Amino acid sequence: MAACFAEVDNHLGLTSFHTLVLLSMLHIQTYTHYADPTKGPCFCEASIGMDQILSFGCDDPQKLFWTTQIPSDISATVEPGTNPEVVRLKWTGDIPNFPEDHVTELSVQALRNLVNVACPTPSPELPSKVLWDDASFREDVRDLDYEAYMSDDSVLHQALQYLHTHGLVFLTNVPEQESSVSTIAERIGPVKNTFYGYTWDVRSVPQAKNVAYTSQDLGFHMDLLYMEQPPHLQFLHCIRASSAGGASTFTDSHAAAQDLFQQYPDEFEALEKLGVNYHYDHLESQYYHHTRPVFELPRPLFLGGQKCYNLRDLREAAETAGMDVRKDLNITEWLANVSWSPPFQAPFSLLSAHTEPPGFPQLMRQHRLAVLNQHIARWLPAAKKFDELIHRPEGVYERMMKPGECVLFDNRRVLHARRAFEVGDLGKERWLRGAYLDRDPFESRLRVLWERFGDASPAARGA
Repeated sequence: MAACFAEVDNHLGLTSFHTLVLLSMLHIQTYTHYADPTKGPCFCEASIGMDQILSFGCDDPQKLFWTTQIPSDISATVEPGTNPEVVRLKWTGDIPNFPEDHVTELSVQALRNLVNVACPTPSPELPSKVLWDDASFREDVRDLDYEAYMSDDSVLHQALQYLHTHGLVFLTNVPEQESSVSTIAERIGPVKNTFYGYTWDVRSVPQAKNVAYTSQDLGFHMDLLYMEQPPHLQFLHCIRASSAGGASTFTDSHAAAQDLFQQYPDEFEALEKLGVNYHYDHLESQYYHHTRPVFELPRPLFLGGQKCYNLRDLREAAETAGMDVRKDLNITEWLANVSWSPPFQAPFSLLSAHTEPPGFPQLMRQHRLAVLNQHIARWLPAAKKFDELIHRPEGVYERMMKPGECVLFDNRRVLHARRAFEVGDLGKERWLRGAYLDRDPFESRLRVLWERFGDASPAARGA
């Protein structure tokens, strides 16, 4: 094979030589008109790389074949062309019903991308998330004007990048209309409709079923963790402020998680392993229940190409790589979600009535209480440590929202709370209007705008 590549190099030059090397690395069975026929064709076995190339090289954005239709003996001939940076592949033993003259054209750069990152057109890498406290948030994140957000895609991109990096941003000069919050959310994507409604009010009501609809102090929490898919973004538009009290507070759960991981690794592991039940228990109208750990991490975790199936493996891989685990290992790079909502926490159980299999062993039932006590005994001290970290005064951003302001925040990262407030006279009470949005439309919009505008951070813009 090396001799064949050298022959190709002599006839086509370095770029084409590298082309065939790239094709071989993708395991594409490849022939060239320029190889020495006495040495045989230049090829290796076909693989899934064929699927990538066939899909990418098609003019139609819709995939026109099934991967299972690719013949095992398919091969490609590299045809000569005038542009050394473009590869022309003529297929033999092609997919059934494809034309006999089927040719795929793609750039050498696309081949390089396939080899390096397994994608011919990889999306630009988004910036890392920024851990913040009160002081750094005030320095990093600027309020954005509503009209600019609605009319200028670059300002929308700036808002979405703030939500990606910090999880929190505010709009000002928002029209004091009930429909404004849905207009703001729909600028990103479809609103998430729940049993609370398409949009919903947050104000004090008599005999409220939800503590959010009272004037009481409402501690740090996340919304709708009792659902299979809690909303990713939450929007709260202040239409009317209270006469006294009612300040909104926010804190970065990722910053607290990182500190817990570094300072109390055993406690972090307990909150990552042990599930917590959440429920909305109003059987006369609605009942929701879901179990999730405080910290959600994917499995396996990858570090330097090494698979790590637990946190101990991750620490060992980091130490092997010469990293200082306490200083250099940022667990939030893997942290998918944080789940923390004490107002909606259900009683602990090993298995809920919804998940216990029929014929559950009687022995397990007899020892369930002892096992459950061990579970809680490990979880509770860890949860208290985390609770202390999220309530550090220097980590809490507090803001008395004014009419015409709207907060947008990541509901799976940023914890939000509200100070107690005085209930006003009828028609003068504190009134916020809210909406939710799922993760997929947010990430889709962010990717599209990132492709257009790139990095929108103040540092990148020289601001």
